[in-house]
Amino acid sequence: MTRPLLEEIGEILRLGEPVRTVRQAAKAVGVDERKIVKTLVVKCGDEYRAYILRGVKRLDLEALGCRLATPEEVQSVTGYQIGGVPPVLALPVFIDEELLGEDYVYGGGGDEYSLLRFKPRDLVERGFARPVKL
Repeated sequence: MTRPLLEEIGEILRLGEPVRTVRQAAKAVGVDERKIVKTLVVKCGDEYRAYILRGVKRLDLEALGCRLATPEEVQSVTGYQIGGVPPVLALPVFIDEELLGEDYVYGGGGDEYSLLRFKPRDLVERGFARPVKL
């Protein structure tokens, strides 16, 4: 499956200043911090994966048997720098099932000056992410 353009997944919002934290992202678009999601790239054995979860939530790496990918690894396997990684990637992507109840959320839009407004359920329905309990 080829990776779609981000514009096919949701609405890209270009921001006048960089957003590097959940708080900054929420303030930039005027939403509660629970509407901001992060896409974390991890390495599990020889495989890279991505997990989408609320920005205010922590990923239990020990339970997954994984480690966070380094910034260099993230750039290499996704083509994006940390802080701008979008939710649709050419590697296995898992989404926290609690997000599927949200009408929309905001995540990485490709760089630190962009956010992507998207519907979490669309990622699952279109086969771009698999729901998991995190």
